[in-house]
Amino acid sequence: MPQAEKGSLKDLGKRIKAKGLQKLKFYCQMCEKQCRDANGFKCHLTSESHLRQMQIFSANAAGIMDQYSREFCKLYVDTLRMRHTTNRTNANQVYQQVIHDKQHVHMNATVWATLTDFVQYLGRTGQCVVEDTERGWYVTYIERDPAQQARREALERRLLAEASAERDLAERLEWQRVEAAAALDRVGGTIHTAATNLERTDADGAATATVQLTIPALGTSQKPTRKRIASVFQDDENDETDHECNNPPLPTPLPPATTVPASLSNKRPRSESATPMAPGGERTDTMAATPGWLCPDILVRIVHKKLQGGKFFKRKAAVDRLVDPYTAEVTVLDSGPNTDDGGDVLRLDQDDLETVVPKSTGKKVRIVRGPHQGRRATLRELDARKYRAVLELSDGTLLKRMDYEDFSKIA
Repeated sequence: MPQAEKGSLKDLGKRIKAKGLQKLKFYCQMCEKQCRDANGFKCHLTSESHLRQMQIFSANAAGIMDQYSREFCKLYVDTLRMRHTTNRTNANQVYQQVIHDKQHVHMNATVWATLTDFVQYLGRTGQCVVEDTERGWYVTYIERDPAQQARREALERRLLAEASAERDLAERLEWQRVEAAAALDRVGGTIHTAATNLERTDADGAATATVQLTIPALGTSQKPTRKRIASVFQDDENDETDHECNNPPLPTPLPPATTVPASLSNKRPRSESATPMAPGGERTDTMAATPGWLCPDILVRIVHKKLQGGKFFKRKAAVDRLVDPYTAEVTVLDSGPNTDDGGDVLRLDQDDLETVVPKSTGKKVRIVRGPHQGRRATLRELDARKYRAVLELSDGTLLKRMDYEDFSKIA
């Protein structure tokens, strides 16, 4: 019988029938051939190609059926995992999604005769949670991905830590309230306050001088003047985005008899952690203090290995403000694009921090050391072998051979 002309209605009808799903009993899994009726399937069973495939099947029937069973099980479990994740779903609904593909492995080619047997097999092997209800069998996929389990455990630990911190805060506030109430009861239920003279006292409590306040007359405006520190820049440029780095807070007024030794001026105050130690364990003061390089609004990297057990080691942070020329309050950034573990505010010494160098050129940086300290610049070249870079100032001046520790990326 000649075939229908291509593009005719009969040809289109055959194509539509061949494209859609057909009856399962007219499908040959070994030959992967679909017949539309019983007569066509009968003719296929007597064909030479089918007989050759059946000879191959008879030589290794168990192995071929096991292979088809593994493929069908993998297809079913993957469909359940990708479309329904760990939600409780009707087993027949998942099966309908599996057979929607015309080239799927049919169940009559596997070792399971019915869908019930297959679902019970999933429950026995621990791949799914199986439930037999009045509306049929329901399956729930068991997630075994190590990455997702780790993320879930991290989220649970974080929620437990937040709940514990809230409980500790509530207990501390309650303790403070109880202590305040007890103190109020000890003084008789009321607290009496009395005005005193504005006097400066010494260590023994004796008055040394009377503090006087001068109030300007009406109509006059006086602004507090602050002595400007000599600029470390060679030129004075009008750049609103530049910051004055390492400007310490205004000093506290000292008594007239108190003087500051000249040897301590322009020197970094030594602390317990910053003072070098001798090999025998004794403290040595021969090393001069390093100048401060911290600036606000720059990125730094934390290099303190023992801070909270190394939790913040090698983490990036943004400098919020300077407590003094050598100490800054920083906000820890997230460790990755898909994580939310930042936001901690720490107060760190500059010895526990290092500068951050951009990975690509064209980024904005701020100079933290040298005659151009505090000025903004653009990164033009990077020399990873010598740990140096070429910077360009806003006026076009090129600064060559700038070490990595002399500049940092702007937050």
